[in-house]
Amino acid sequence: MAYMHWRIELEVGHGQIDNEHRSLVDVLNRLHAAMKQGKGKDEIERVLVFLKDYTVGHFKAEEALMMTHGYPGAQAHMAIHADLVKQVKDLIEGFQSGKTLLTASMLAFLEEWLVKHIMGEDKAFGAFLKSKGVAA
Repeated sequence: MAYMHWRIELEVGHGQIDNEHRSLVDVLNRLHAAMKQGKGKDEIERVLVFLKDYTVGHFKAEEALMMTHGYPGAQAHMAIHADLVKQVKDLIEGFQSGKTLLTASMLAFLEEWLVKHIMGEDKAFGAFLKSKGVAA
């Protein structure tokens, strides 16, 4: 059973962004499954690193769209992205060094952050793109 389910309310109305968000949900589900199945540290670390790398790539794509279309909230949105990337990098470094255990509360934090970000900042950006007639 999946940890997190994609739901229509999470769609921002831009195909590329929505597909990448679905992929992020899939990665959270992979991370949950690895934890639940007691997979080794190496497997959990691989999923965490993939999550970070995918998130960085997704953020770059979103930010490129922001700059291309002159999104007025770009700087604040990009700062939020940078903050999450730093938090995930810190989580991975702590996990790799043995100082941080990956717990259900950390997974819940990632899920909550993703949902809150999509429902707030990304929905606003999606509405902006729609107002500009940008579709993907």
